[in-house]
Amino acid sequence: MKPIKNILLFNLLLMLSYTGFAQKQTFDVLNYTMPNGWDKTEMANGIQLSTKNDGKGSYAAAIILRSAATEAPANENFTTSWEKLVKGTMSVSGEPTLQDPATEKGWSVLSGQASYADGANKGLVTLITATGNDKMANVVIMTNTDKYQNQILDFIKSLDLNETATAQNNNTNAVSPTTATTGSGNKNLYSITVPPTWSLNAGGNSLMLEKNTTTGKRIIEFMSMIKSSGNLENDMSHIFFEVFDGWETRIPGITVFTEAECEKGTTCQGLNYYMMSNSIKKKGGYDVIKATVLLVQAGDKVAIINSTDNILGGEVEMALHFLLFNLRIKGLGEKSINYKQQLIGTWASGSGTYGNSLNSATIYTADGKSYVTIQSSTTSGYDYYNNLIKTKQFKSQSEYSFTENVLVRKSSSGSESKYFIRFYSRRYGDRPWESYMSLYDCNYDKNKIEAVLHFHKI
Repeated sequence: MKPIKNILLFNLLLMLSYTGFAQKQTFDVLNYTMPNGWDKTEMANGIQLSTKNDGKGSYAAAIILRSAATEAPANENFTTSWEKLVKGTMSVSGEPTLQDPATEKGWSVLSGQASYADGANKGLVTLITATGNDKMANVVIMTNTDKYQNQILDFIKSLDLNETATAQNNNTNAVSPTTATTGSGNKNLYSITVPPTWSLNAGGNSLMLEKNTTTGKRIIEFMSMIKSSGNLENDMSHIFFEVFDGWETRIPGITVFTEAECEKGTTCQGLNYYMMSNSIKKKGGYDVIKATVLLVQAGDKVAIINSTDNILGGEVEMALHFLLFNLRIKGLGEKSINYKQQLIGTWASGSGTYGNSLNSATIYTADGKSYVTIQSSTTSGYDYYNNLIKTKQFKSQSEYSFTENVLVRKSSSGSESKYFIRFYSRRYGDRPWESYMSLYDCNYDKNKIEAVLHFHKI
């Protein structure tokens, strides 16, 4: 790869905006010109501009992150950002080669570059950090080829700040690593099975899942890990709106938990997780979206996954529930899970557990038997199930066993069905937690994603 380390990034930032035919766009405090033929992907904490797949593994990407509050001076902001956005997400060869500091519209601008390894290939990553008005803005640029060198240069030329800083930060306190989230995710951190109808975007060292719908593109972003307090609910209370910075709850002033749909459980790896979905809108705005953050406990750190969808959309929800059947964090061991002990009992599907609201129920016994019942009357109460068991008024009967997190059911005719299984608890707002179980057919259709049915324990 031809080196581009001699690019004077700060001088380029001070130049006039690029005067080509492309129209200038704005994100947060930065103006930029989109490179011709590149794709733009919106993320919770920024945007990613990237080249299309050329079939040869060559790529270039620029990530513009949403500005974050800071009281630290420019040099500390650059160091903190380099540690989290670059060293935290890719294998760099050493410390960055720094350019001379520059000032634009009262902002202090610092930049540095370093080589990184991407499998057998090598690339070059550049970080630009601007500090002013008690906040910092970051741009990360990465490429593993000189093929896009001219487009990258044009992009850098186009960058300029759209806000004038009134004073420089002079406080020496750095951003706390326990609260600052990272930008791009790390594809070497997660082990996932891509949900049906979704596609994997793993350019550079970032990891995202994407799906084009009639109402726009849906994104699930896998972020790097940060330090955990040891309590996922406490972590969620501040991480949610750090991920969705600049947003607020649908009803301003309520807590992040007041109207939230929350779920907690363990992954197939035995790691605790906490997932929250909330209706949010931009501060001062009106349009409401559904935002979700999934936290996974990984030792003394927490992994972060986020996504957004239309307020009534279900694409992301189905994909996240599918992911949870097989999500793993690389480098961590497997913890033993007693699936049979959790399964024993009666599980019902449907909108409720009484009367006509209950569609079906399955009883799993300690001796490895399962019985499926169908309720078609208005009878309610637990005696209904006891009577079914006593009189054996069942729709079907089968035997069950487990192979890791796969439930194997064998019918009386000898046919077998295999399902991924997981157990978890759910609640809405401040209501009590309720126990649930979900199944997903191991022999699923790769061209169609199914809604995950929640079985409620009764």
